[in-house]
Amino acid sequence: MAGNTFLNFDYTPTSIRETGEAARAEYEKQLAKIAAVAAGTRTFENTVLALENAGADYSDAIAVPGALAYFSPDPAVRDAAAAFQLETSRFGIEVSARRDIYAALCQYAGSKPTLQPDERRLLDQMMLDFKRGGLQLADQDLENVKALRKELAAFQIQFTKNLAAVKDGITLPADRLGGLPETYTDGLERRPDGTRFISLDYPDYLPFMDDADDAEARRELEFKFNNRCAQDNVALLEKTLRLRHQIAVKLGYRSHAHFMLEDRMAKTPQTVELFLDNLRDKLRGKAQDELREMKLLKNNETGQGGSMAAWEWRYWNNKIKKTCCHVDHAKIKEYFPVQAVTQGLLSLCENLFEAEFRRAELPVWHPDVQAYELREKKSGALTGCFYLDLYPRDGKYKHAACFALRDGRALPGGQYQKPCAAIVANFPKPAPNAPSLLTHDDVQTLFHEFGHVIHTLFTTARFGRFSGTAVARDFVEVPSMTLEEWAWEPAVLKAISSHYKDPAAKLPDSELDRLVAHKNSDAGLTRLRQLFFSLLDMKYHLAETTDTTALYEQLMKKISLIPMTPGTHPQAGFGHLMGGYDAGYYGYLWAAVIAADIFGEFKRTGVFSPQTGRKFRDLILAPGRSEDEVVQVEKFLGRPANDTAFIKGMGL
Repeated sequence: MAGNTFLNFDYTPTSIRETGEAARAEYEKQLAKIAAVAAGTRTFENTVLALENAGADYSDAIAVPGALAYFSPDPAVRDAAAAFQLETSRFGIEVSARRDIYAALCQYAGSKPTLQPDERRLLDQMMLDFKRGGLQLADQDLENVKALRKELAAFQIQFTKNLAAVKDGITLPADRLGGLPETYTDGLERRPDGTRFISLDYPDYLPFMDDADDAEARRELEFKFNNRCAQDNVALLEKTLRLRHQIAVKLGYRSHAHFMLEDRMAKTPQTVELFLDNLRDKLRGKAQDELREMKLLKNNETGQGGSMAAWEWRYWNNKIKKTCCHVDHAKIKEYFPVQAVTQGLLSLCENLFEAEFRRAELPVWHPDVQAYELREKKSGALTGCFYLDLYPRDGKYKHAACFALRDGRALPGGQYQKPCAAIVANFPKPAPNAPSLLTHDDVQTLFHEFGHVIHTLFTTARFGRFSGTAVARDFVEVPSMTLEEWAWEPAVLKAISSHYKDPAAKLPDSELDRLVAHKNSDAGLTRLRQLFFSLLDMKYHLAETTDTTALYEQLMKKISLIPMTPGTHPQAGFGHLMGGYDAGYYGYLWAAVIAADIFGEFKRTGVFSPQTGRKFRDLILAPGRSEDEVVQVEKFLGRPANDTAFIKGMGL
């Protein structure tokens, strides 16, 4: 659906299938035209640009029907969309292995054309994609790789579908809900016998693990949470890891990690491991101090401070914040109703990036969804649109993510296609006596995902392949993690706060000062946990892993300092490994280092500086992948990035 019309979400299983069939037929028609161009008459326009536009038109057509697998309220539509995703994945594998199209590109590249930088980059990327698709292989070997990739696509989609279908949890009487704030317990599902149901969805699970005084209930909930889909997803993950390794080796790479990193900033697994080892050396001492403090508090209160289990550490970490740091997150979230935070975030971005956000009457997929237009502040011209789908419901994607629903790009007629994006999250639902209230972690999550929105919407990339967030995986989190930094600025927190019972009341200075002052109170353990996930992901993809549970258990205790609960299988719920972050989870830490360096420029010039905001928009957000990511960062900073600001920001 190329163009600048509004998006349609009113699909049925039948129309999803028909959309896919029509899009594939049109794509194949355009590919046939490209292949038929006589060798001596090939130009950038009739070969490279024609291939780019055909692929972008196809992507536009399938984006919304495919995304409905994650957030449609209709289970039949979700199932049809998941099947549609599998078909489009398989079709994409066929396209990436077409020898006639590869031959057409080789013919054109062999003419050694003079190209603009983004045109040269586009041609080079296409050639690399075909090489990585296996076009250097013999016919039978290529067919084998295609078959393995199709099998792999089915595993990935089923893994995610299994997680979305989880409805398990625990049921507790009111007398076992001690420590939990009323704003939380009022939002829990009440059963006919008066008990409350605590689901495994994040808005239920995380606050319960933070605040519930009932240790046995926390143990039971954590055990269930880290066994989500274990019966099916562990096997799916291990089959996926084996297939990825086999495919990489057939393509001439040492491992899947080597294959994936070829096209990223880091380039090699060795670079990633050195990066992670360096950070671990700097973080470990702080993390050990934090763990000792938690154990001491636990011992003082229970007489059992010798160990810290996976179902305990969030509770005792939160206790430290409340009793030693005097940071009461349950009280703080009363000042962060979701609508006030959202409006404050939009106002911040309006001022930083010379933009204006307006509520829009656009078609949506659920009554909870809000639509917005982004317009240029000076001209009023439409830049793009986005959607907010913030509350959990049955069958919906369980995490928080930003979905690019339409890419910005130059259309053949001369217009620029307006991009669209959606934040799909699972913040607490409004309760009978309170609106949806966000913890400060939730506030950071909203800022983070909105960083992906502005990356998508502020793109000026000429080609859809390079548009917005279509950058190297270890760069894609840079804008989102940069925007997170504002969620710690006192002036911003003050501005976006508004007590849900008294909207004029702002977060008190005493609470604000304690929150910001103790930003790094658990930074060692938190970052080590992220480092553990990063290293686990890398180890999974450097060799054929036969026992993912054993490796998880070994590395969790060694790296994060908190042991895995015996009998659990947390990797069965590690959706990132199957959803595009394979051999790429390190990108969060990699991007955090770059983001801290970039935010240092805002700190130097003023965190509300529209001049620096414009520079960020023009040099980091606008190019997409039209320009090398390393070059983008060096242009913004005036030098290569380093980890000085990141380490200093954690108080080290």
